[in-house]
Amino acid sequence: MSATKLRDMADEPIHVADEERRIDWARIYRIFMRTLAVLVIGRGLMQWLVICGGPNADGIGFEDFPPGLQASTVFFAVIELVAGVGLWLASAWGGVVWLLGTAVAVAIDLAMLAGMQGWVAAAAILAARQAEEAFTE
Repeated sequence: MSATKLRDMADEPIHVADEERRIDWARIYRIFMRTLAVLVIGRGLMQWLVICGGPNADGIGFEDFPPGLQASTVFFAVIELVAGVGLWLASAWGGVVWLLGTAVAVAIDLAMLAGMQGWVAAAAILAARQAEEAFTE
């Protein structure tokens, strides 16, 4: 074969059989976002069920919740539905709102592990250290 013939053969596209098609990552991403959206919307609707007087794990009504728990319940009821709609649409803001809501939920859970609100505990410890330093000098 001549060099020209080899060059022409090298420039031809490689054809892939129908069975060996590439993975459609955009479709997988869309399915993941919509599955996550259904779960997040379900959680948001459960929050609204608690607000509207439905049963909850403790068996007490929303009106009897402490004010902090009422505020967090309303916050998550709104933010999870907004995030769920954004995730269903596979939009960038939906992912951002979902990450925001998840970060707030993780921060609240970590604060509850400390026995009290984490930022209040940290501020109290810093104030105690400063007071100790002020009185020991």
